[in-house]
Amino acid sequence: MRRLVGGALAVLVLAGCSAGAPSASTTSSMPRPDAAVPTGGVTLREMMFRHGPEDLSLPREIMVTSRIDQPNVVTITLPTGQRQLMVSWFRANLPPDWRLDASSDDAALFHGGEWQGAFTCSQKTCALTLRHQQGPA
Repeated sequence: MRRLVGGALAVLVLAGCSAGAPSASTTSSMPRPDAAVPTGGVTLREMMFRHGPEDLSLPREIMVTSRIDQPNVVTITLPTGQRQLMVSWFRANLPPDWRLDASSDDAALFHGGEWQGAFTCSQKTCALTLRHQQGPA
């Protein structure tokens, strides 16, 4: 019995040594390794969103009051007390290939890849909208 177990273990070890390099997957839903989440951040997937950009993160401490999760648009509403947190986050923590187009004390416009983002606040609520833009056909 020991010989059988030892032989099976040897075959497994040798098979593992001769395995080829893993192939790259282009359909992975995992964020790219170079799209590290900043300290204190959380991805939309970690927030249980099925849609939205995979490399964009938000502050972990935000309080979501309502949400829309569709393939072409993601919208999150927040209390107005979080306006500075969100604007500061977008100014400092957009992924490397994203651009901040404009910002003020209570608003930010940005884009990256096929996604455009807008964050704005009124006296009663704040909202973040991420809209998917199809590339040219």
